[in-house]
Amino acid sequence: MVAKNLLRFISLVVVSAVCCRASAQTYKPGAFTDPDRLKKIESTYAVIDQLYKDYADKSHWPGVTYGIVVDGKLVHTGGYGYTDINAKIPADASSDFRIASMTKSLTAMAILKLRDEGKIKLDDPAYLYIPEMKGMKYLTKDATPVTIKNLLTHTAGYPEDNPWGDRQLAATDEALVALYKKGVSFSNNPGQGYEYSNLGFATLGYIIKKVSGKTYEDYITEYILKPLGMTHTYWEYTKVPKDKLALGYRWLDGKWVEQPLLHDGA
Repeated sequence: MVAKNLLRFISLVVVSAVCCRASAQTYKPGAFTDPDRLKKIESTYAVIDQLYKDYADKSHWPGVTYGIVVDGKLVHTGGYGYTDINAKIPADASSDFRIASMTKSLTAMAILKLRDEGKIKLDDPAYLYIPEMKGMKYLTKDATPVTIKNLLTHTAGYPEDNPWGDRQLAATDEALVALYKKGVSFSNNPGQGYEYSNLGFATLGYIIKKVSGKTYEDYITEYILKPLGMTHTYWEYTKVPKDKLALGYRWLDGKWVEQPLLHDGA
């Protein structure tokens, strides 16, 4: 009975995998055929602008900008509030905001580019690129080493590390390596569960540096930001024109309190 159930399960998995692969190969993105749809969208701009204004007020946002993209084109932008409250600099489409963990998408793209070039494999143990990771102590003796894929998918087994990770932006590469040399803790063995890890993606950034021979920032800028035309994207906040930099604030006791900005790091 066990053997029959196992065979049935394997058959279902194989059929499911074939169906998923077929679906991926035949998938076509949605097509919008209404020739007047842009005009219809344009008629809602005033409503959308009011929604953002109301939500910003309700949520105590010091400043917000937004845009609407239709068919790959930016058709409308709006801004409300200030990027610098004291200087009364309005937030608009040219303001530079921190994108925080959205940078992880750039990191993942760079890793896959290096994979496509044959310079790394996603199943490679991370210690091949960071030797200090080879001596890590896992929860059990039969644990498999942390791989690049584990780091990409937040399955390395590292404990979820917010808000600690948010305060490590300025940490150096040397500090990152020293952390591994000292030893990191695990909440799961690699590949056994999902837990969001800033440390994991900082590690990928260092691997990009080791493999490419360029700094993480230079590699991302050259191969991702510039080809996309993202010429007003900065790594270091001190490089941003003061009239474009969105400062950080916390709403405390009924007023905005400016928060210190951290420098670029690992």
